[in-house]
Amino acid sequence: MSSELNVIRDGYSLTVELARRVEKFPRHHRSGLGDDLSRSARAILAGLIRTKYAAAPNKLPLLVDINLALELLRFELRLAVDLRVLPVSAHGQLIRMAETVGSQVGGWMRSMRPSGGVS
Repeated sequence: MSSELNVIRDGYSLTVELARRVEKFPRHHRSGLGDDLSRSARAILAGLIRTKYAAAPNKLPLLVDINLALELLRFELRLAVDLRVLPVSAHGQLIRMAETVGSQVGGWMRSMRPSGGVS
């Protein structure tokens, strides 16, 4: 995976770390909130991979969708802390990982927008 885009590598790391944390959830939260968290992380990763291979005009809408999925993940993580199934320290680590992915997605989005105009 060393030749992969940094954003995809970071998205993959986020997905793996989240899966490890969800394994430790109590059973009744693992199959609900845990599944939602895992599905959100995998959707982000899949979106990043789709965007990598999409034609240039199709990349920006995919990146917007990834940003929305990241926002959903942030709220799901906050819910996990509030329900006391995710330690605050783990929440901080996962949020930092999500922010890293988000900042790279934001940079990718800026690179897709035409420059030179007044916004």
